Amino acid sequence: MSARLSAACLLTLSLIGCTGKNGKTDDVKVEPLTVPALGGGAHSLDAVTVTVIGSSDDGLRNPRDLGFNPEVPGELWVVSGSDDAMVIFDDAGGPNQASERLIDPYALHFMDYPSSIAFGAPMTFGTCQESGNTYNGQGKANYFMGPTLWSSNREIFAESNPEAVQYLTDLYGFHTDLGSHLDMLHESPYCMGMAWERDNVYWVFDGHNGAIGRYDFAVDHGVGYDDHSDGLISKYVTGSILRVEDVPSHLEFEHETSYLYIADTGNNTIKVLDTLTGQPGSDLRKKESGTEHYEVDDAEMWNLIHGEDHGMVAPSGLALVGEVVLITDNATSTIWAFTVEGELIDHLTLDVEPGGLMGIWADSLDEIWVTDAVGKQVLRISGN
Repeated sequence: MSARLSAACLLTLSLIGCTGKNGKTDDVKVEPLTVPALGGGAHSLDAVTVTVIGSSDDGLRNPRDLGFNPEVPGELWVVSGSDDAMVIFDDAGGPNQASERLIDPYALHFMDYPSSIAFGAPMTFGTCQESGNTYNGQGKANYFMGPTLWSSNREIFAESNPEAVQYLTDLYGFHTDLGSHLDMLHESPYCMGMAWERDNVYWVFDGHNGAIGRYDFAVDHGVGYDDHSDGLISKYVTGSILRVEDVPSHLEFEHETSYLYIADTGNNTIKVLDTLTGQPGSDLRKKESGTEHYEVDDAEMWNLIHGEDHGMVAPSGLALVGEVVLITDNATSTIWAFTVEGELIDHLTLDVEPGGLMGIWADSLDEIWVTDAVGKQVLRISGN
């Protein structure tokens, strides 16, 4: 048995025997583990309250993922795919809620059809782009694409840096404005999900290569510059995961165990990668000089949840709350809850069009936030 307190035990027992002070065994009632925000086992929308937090009126065009800035209470960031935009909510869900839609000056590369967002070290975050790098259809895909590092400082994000513009314009001999990005590495086209480990280290779902990538941006190059030469990129389990077009495949990194939870959409599974296993293998071709890019061999990965066993079709969003794994099913509009041992706890189907349910965020089981890409909404679900 896991060293964890197994939540699965609560699923199978309604009465347990405990020895009292008199030496006799007393029957103690144990309630099955459920998720209040999913209706507490009722599997009915009547048992929850669904609140529309954001809509097209706030500038949402194709919201695919979301995350709260841990440095600014109530500040919710939502990536919008079809317009390469970020919609930011202040006091999200509160009485003073306000929203702002921002597009970086060079989003057509650095945030081209974003699939995911992950907050990292203080006042920074990363995005992944489901793109082969066509510069919004201006050319053929050249696959020079991967995750991007950003500042979450609202005075920096989506603003040009005049010093960088002048430096790069002088360097290249023509006007060059690379927006507000802090760094970018280019070895994962069609990147479908992202999770933060530490410092400037992120894990990504590399949809083009069917691999999990570990990206260390090391020291960022500053706002709007373009020196990416100190990047370290390693690829795990290449060929073992499968992208589904237009459906993000999110990741969650559990810091306590260094396990990476993976929504493997194309194989309809939730996988777990032990990121402490494996050893460096062969070097891989790299698109930028100075970077390191190599395969990691013999890493341990296993299937935690087989979707077909539960009626799941297209797992997309992931959130970890303690020892509970929350999953959005893009095909059935269902939110699923499992223990970290893979035992089903609860589920709830939302009134969302198929193909809409994508990103999910939660820090408790009382309240869950999701994106509805088809309905152009951000929803909050809470128990009644």
